[in-house]
Amino acid sequence: MKPNNKSWLYIAIAVSCSLTAIITTLILVTRPRVDIAPVVGGKIFTSEDLKKYDGSSSERPIYIAMNGLVYDVSAGKEYYLVGGPYHYLAGKDSSKELNLFGGAIIKRKYPVIGKLN
Repeated sequence: MKPNNKSWLYIAIAVSCSLTAIITTLILVTRPRVDIAPVVGGKIFTSEDLKKYDGSSSERPIYIAMNGLVYDVSAGKEYYLVGGPYHYLAGKDSSKELNLFGGAIIKRKYPVIGKLN
């Protein structure tokens, strides 16, 4: 059977996707772990403590926990207040959600104010 032009295209796409998956896996598995410096003067929060800072009170700051650290996201309150698009992340450990998407933004934009116990 003689391959036609479409066959080569499908083969090229399959090879490209496979290589992308392999390279991504290697990057994620082999990148060095970056240890985070201890939070100086930071507070230790429990999950119960964190619930108080879920954006439902305008008198309190808004906190999000991710990977054991607590971030003050009050500067972006329009996103995290009740009715905001990311309110569901506020006042709790949102590691699962943020490790999939958005965690880098939280780390870059907002200060660490404590640790989650």
